[in-house]
Order: sequence, then C-alpha cells, then structure tokens
Amino acid sequence: MEEQKSSSNKKIIIGILLALLVGLGVYTMRTTSKFKASEEFLNQEKEQILGNLTAMEEKYDTAIAQNNSMSEELTIERDRIIAFKDSVQNLKSTNWSLIRRYRGKISDLEKTNERLMSVADSLFLVNNDLTIQRDSITGKLIEQTNANDTLMAQNVNLSEKVKIGGALRVNSVAAMAMRLRGNGKYAETTKAQKAEAIRVTFRIEGNEIATPGDKTAYIVIQNPSGKVLSEKGTFTANDGKEMPYTDTDVVDYKNLDKDVVMFVEKIPQKFVKGNYTVKVYVEGNIVGAAKLELKDAFLGL
Repeated sequence: MEEQKSSSNKKIIIGILLALLVGLGVYTMRTTSKFKASEEFLNQEKEQILGNLTAMEEKYDTAIAQNNSMSEELTIERDRIIAFKDSVQNLKSTNWSLIRRYRGKISDLEKTNERLMSVADSLFLVNNDLTIQRDSITGKLIEQTNANDTLMAQNVNLSEKVKIGGALRVNSVAAMAMRLRGNGKYAETTKAQKAEAIRVTFRIEGNEIATPGDKTAYIVIQNPSGKVLSEKGTFTANDGKEMPYTDTDVVDYKNLDKDVVMFVEKIPQKFVKGNYTVKVYVEGNIVGAAKLELKDAFLGL
C-alpha cells in the first residue's frame, strides 16, 4: 500500500517538473524573441542616428567649400559631428538610455547646424551678388578702355584690381592750369609761361557698402619729364611703394557722391610746355587720372 502511494507521488512530482520545464521553455522562447526584436529595433535606431550624422557632415562639407569666411567655424562643428558619429559607430551594445541620450545630442547638433547653415547660405548669396556686380563693372570698364588713351587704359586696369566690395571709386577727374589776374582772382590758362597754380577736381562715387568716415586723398602731379611738382612728402600706396605727392586732403565720406576740389599754388618749379599727368589716390589706391597740356605763349594765343 505504501509502495503504491510512493509511486503515485513520484508520478505527480515528475508531472509537475515536466509542466514547469515546458513553461520555462515557452517563457525562454518568448523572452528570446522579445530580446531579438528589441535588439533589432535598437540597431535600427542606431543606423538612423548614423544616417542623420552623415547627412549633416555632408552639408558641412558643401558649406565649407562655398564659404571661405566661415570655414574655420564650420570645420570645427563638422569635426564634432565626425567624432560623435565614430563613437556611435564603434558602440558594441545599445540600450534605451543610450538611444535617448544620443537623440538629445542629435537635437542639439541639428539646432547648431540650422543656425550655421542659415548664416552660411546668407553669406553665399551675398558673395554671388558681389560676383555679379563685379562681372558687370568689369564689363563696363572693358568697354571704356576702347575709347580712352593709354594712360586711362592703365588706370582702368588698375581699377579692375581694386577690391570691389568696399573700395571707393572716383570719376570726373579734371585738371586745369590757373593764372593770377590783376584783380586777385585766378583764371584758367593753357600757357606754360602764365601758369601759376593747378586746380584738380574729382568725384568720389557713392558706395553703400563702403565704410563711411574720413578718407585720405592724395594727388600726384608730374611734369613732362616725370618729376613730381611741389612735392610735400610721401605716402605708402597699397602695393607697398613709397609715393611722393603734390597735395593731400581728408574727405568726410558718407557713402554718397562727394565732389572734391584741390588747389595747388605757390609751386616752386617753373611750368614748361608739354603734357602733365595728374593721378588721384584714395586710401592708398590709385583711382583716377587726367592729363593737362600746356603750350608756349606764342603758339595759339
């Protein structure tokens, strides 16, 4: 009787163990399936983060190539993205806390990316506008050289080399020899023997993007042999050369057309017949030139 009861108990225990083993197997399969699904989802999230970082890196590469003025700031930000991407790519395991942290980092990088790209795009548009303006101005200058003499052609070529963005330009350069009349007033003359002074006029063109304020202007007047008349000193041109000048003036420039008159008198040298050259410099750049011809008194009264 006891043996039958013991056998029955063993069967019950074996049954219970088998049920537990089956339950454990089912639980293990379900847990494994959920783990694989979760791992696959986290890997997908990781790949999506890497894709976002790669896209941002490519945008920075394009912006760096187009904007020299911002290349340093853009390069620093791009290198941050590359370093972050490497850390994500080399990660051997992923979990929800890492994914949330990486998503937050991506959000911060996207905000910085949006700000820098907006500035870079604005600078790129400005550079394009300046390039179009420069090409237009260059075309007009080339047309003018066909009608000017050799000196003016040289002046135009120099002007083409001036930085267009904020550089000042001059037009309407004119030079006149003057003689002192009996009434104490000066009058224009073309005779070398009667000339006592030289009047130079020019107009500085308005430029909205130039820096307003005091601008130093110099005039260099050379006689037919090339000697500078009434030399008052020297200044340093933008090419680094020391240039003697005849007269100088400080012009209050307010981004509008500005007419300038410079009157040179008490010239110690005697005037002789021939062609005199007048060059105008503003802020160290040669911006204009003119010729003045003086004749003998007995030739054409």
